[in-house]
Amino acid sequence: MGIAEDDPTGIRSFVAGGISGAAFLVTGQPFDTIKVRMQNQEKGSVYRSSLDCLRKTVYREGPRALYKGMSTPLLACIPYSAVWFLGHDHMIRFQQHVLGREEMSVLNHGIGGLWAGVYMTFIIAPGERVKCLLQLQTDKRKAHRQYSGPVDVLRQTLRTGGLRQVFRGTFVTALRDVPGSGLFYVLYQATTQRYGETSSSVMLAGGLGGMAMWLWGVPPDVLKTKFQTAPPGKYNSFLDVAPELYRREGPGAFFKGFAPSGMRAFLANGVCLVVYDLVMQAWKKYLPTTTNKHQLYSTV
Repeated sequence: MGIAEDDPTGIRSFVAGGISGAAFLVTGQPFDTIKVRMQNQEKGSVYRSSLDCLRKTVYREGPRALYKGMSTPLLACIPYSAVWFLGHDHMIRFQQHVLGREEMSVLNHGIGGLWAGVYMTFIIAPGERVKCLLQLQTDKRKAHRQYSGPVDVLRQTLRTGGLRQVFRGTFVTALRDVPGSGLFYVLYQATTQRYGETSSSVMLAGGLGGMAMWLWGVPPDVLKTKFQTAPPGKYNSFLDVAPELYRREGPGAFFKGFAPSGMRAFLANGVCLVVYDLVMQAWKKYLPTTTNKHQLYSTV
């Protein structure tokens, strides 16, 4: 994933990232709903497997239930994805400036990915909290639901716990996303350097990068889901979740939801990167700009 040399502000990365973020969310949301429900249940208490969770969810609540809670993350995902690509773009330009060369190694892109993870954490954490609370509502009858929608979640959370409760789980979200983002860009760059940047290789690279990101991210994601959806006062921090979860369910509990997470990661990230590249190519073709190299380095 190269950066546009004639786009020193990173505006192309920002716009292309926003559009590809929407594609990522629409593709991956059903898998995410299954993942959250698997992570939040006691061991085997409701669903025997991810497939069983999918079957029961669709049977009891209809296919639309797979997209529960999507409106809030959709609003957040577009700027989140845009900021994620922009963060990588900014760190790559900074490294080019410091090192005095344009060519960046896989490691340089990994460092860019770490910085991109920092950029996106504070946007995604509140949306994740809202999304998880909505995804756990399984009753089809609206009158029996605790929350009527995303705005109601925010309203009730602010009323009972203030802004701090809205951002509950931000640190564990960073623990999931910052290292995972670095791994994503390492795998993506290594794959495209080996196989080129055709649509199929970009899809493969995005999918492999996404799976690496979630191989790291599933244990902190399990802690995040438990922490963000627990009743107020149950846990002082996400660190309190780990020993209790280990005692009750053993080490396997930290990898709950890995199957839907892996499928979501491969498919959604692959689609996301293909869309990102298509938008960047279209922008370069139909809205070309020119910037000399001196200007490129002077803007970082």
